[in-house]
Amino acid sequence: MVGDGNHPLEQPHYDTNTLEEYALGQMLPENEERVRQHVAACPLCRARLAEVEALFRQIRSELHDSLDQAQPGPRLDFAPIAAEWRRPPRRVTWLYRAQQLAPSVSTVLLLGLFALALLILLPTSDTAALRSLELVDEYSGPPALVAAATDQGVVVVRLEPGNTAIVKHLANLTAPRNLQFSPDGAWLALRDGRMLHILQPAGLGAHVQVPVRESADWSWSPDSLTLAYTDGTGQLALFDTRTQTNRVLVPSADSAWGQPVWTGDSQQIAYAVVAPLPSAGSPHTQQSIWRVTLDTGYRIELARNPTPQDTLLVPSAWIQSDSALLAWDVNAGASGETPHLYRVDVNGHGIAPLDAGSRSYGTRLAWPVGPQDLLFAVQDDRLVTLDLQTGRRTVLPEQLIWPSALDWAPTGAWISFTVAGMPDGEGLYLYAPGESTLLPVPLPDGATERSVVWMGPEHLFVVRQPQNKSVAEIWLVPVTGDDGAQRIMTNIQQPQTGPFSGWRWQDVLAAQHLD
Repeated sequence: MVGDGNHPLEQPHYDTNTLEEYALGQMLPENEERVRQHVAACPLCRARLAEVEALFRQIRSELHDSLDQAQPGPRLDFAPIAAEWRRPPRRVTWLYRAQQLAPSVSTVLLLGLFALALLILLPTSDTAALRSLELVDEYSGPPALVAAATDQGVVVVRLEPGNTAIVKHLANLTAPRNLQFSPDGAWLALRDGRMLHILQPAGLGAHVQVPVRESADWSWSPDSLTLAYTDGTGQLALFDTRTQTNRVLVPSADSAWGQPVWTGDSQQIAYAVVAPLPSAGSPHTQQSIWRVTLDTGYRIELARNPTPQDTLLVPSAWIQSDSALLAWDVNAGASGETPHLYRVDVNGHGIAPLDAGSRSYGTRLAWPVGPQDLLFAVQDDRLVTLDLQTGRRTVLPEQLIWPSALDWAPTGAWISFTVAGMPDGEGLYLYAPGESTLLPVPLPDGATERSVVWMGPEHLFVVRQPQNKSVAEIWLVPVTGDDGAQRIMTNIQQPQTGPFSGWRWQDVLAAQHLD
């Protein structure tokens, strides 16, 4: 039972209390997943949930505005009180003060020794975080950085052969979203509440905070020098890591929204324009995809969505040597349907459907484009590979189960993917599209495979969820040699759901291979 008990989970619709618990993330993971699936398929509950989430956003916004505008009263003045507090008592001689000071020296000495003992005997916050993660002592994989949300806050760990260490502990960040390392691992971006945090993981590096809305999104340039972000108000801005400054690239009046998509040379960005913004809750009267050049600030509309009332098309990746874009329908993904894919002709300024679909998690495709513009897609209820350069489709073997999450090897020769609903230890696979070779990768039982990412050409990081636990683990899985899988980290939070955020590991976990 959830909510006020009027509606169990098996009923056709959920009551308001149940939807409020779901929106606040106060459910058990198994109940939350059942509600998520129901809301995705039920228009009535989805509409009620949207009203609840809109009310919560309004309350949070008004609370933040009230706190920001709050000022002390004109008569509030602590100066006289402080002056009286510091003034010595009357009729006290210097001899009396010296006599009173003498016994206090021993007291101070004892307090100092006690504090020193506490420092030696009690663990530091980093030590407590390290123990909660249960990091492996002898790591045998490639150098990497991992940022993870835990019950101790956000922890950044550096992994090197034979050595693991916490390099940053952000205990005050308790509800992170969209963790992303820069490609070189020198910076980390994440949102916590209404603040975008851009920080250097190493030591006492810089930590910049930028106010944003909940629907903000961002991505790093391929050269790691710039973070592009939409702030949720329609503004597209840039953070320069060299000067540690921000500048507006697209003003809020132009309604930029969603993930900025970089060209390979880090010189241009594709982005969606939505008017009004999705957070406004009104039907879209205008929707298109634009491109902006960083050096000049020149903006041009690449293509206009012909059906803005029904679809919300956003760019996902540049293809064909940055002469075209892959786009998809976020609205379909948010409603639990298979998002349709589209090709945006940069020169012809047109949008053409690809007669194919994909899977998504929030504002990201769960099946990203590979290094050679090769894409997993769904066509006529069959899994196919789609060559975005030539348009060629290859139907995949029927025994190839649909991936829940996948990642391409750096060379593009192999794909690693996880499959939902498989027995513990049997949900990880490798597939070579060029050779039509499928290889299961067995892992120890006791946990379910959830997500996977390549760490260099020969290793995988696999996210697994142990049985009867609401936390996750990271396993190192070599794809060559005789070394077995190795659990390297545990007690990572589960991701939560939200408007246009879905259920994605990017909200609680980020990993970056260090060359």
